[in-house]
Amino acid sequence: MVPRDESAAARDASNGIIIRGNFDAFKSPIDGSLIKNHRDYENHCKKHNVVPSAEFSPEYYARKEKERASVFQGKHSKEQEWQRKAQINEIINNLG
Repeated sequence: MVPRDESAAARDASNGIIIRGNFDAFKSPIDGSLIKNHRDYENHCKKHNVVPSAEFSPEYYARKEKERASVFQGKHSKEQEWQRKAQINEIINNLG
């Protein structure tokens, strides 16, 4: 057996060869369907327009955490304030 290195993995991936390990079946939290293999998982993600959380970097999660904190504290950018005022104006004008 020859150990697999990064260049071999990149070459295989570019040729469309992807080898994955065992997959433990699990129940989807979205629709309750049983996902038994990688193909089921990929189809499920496409069907529900979701992606695995592993695709996001730690920096992405940190940035989103800051955004959530600012929303919960009532801090909004000038653009967000303008958008909210425009929505309110649109609602008021369409009521009558």
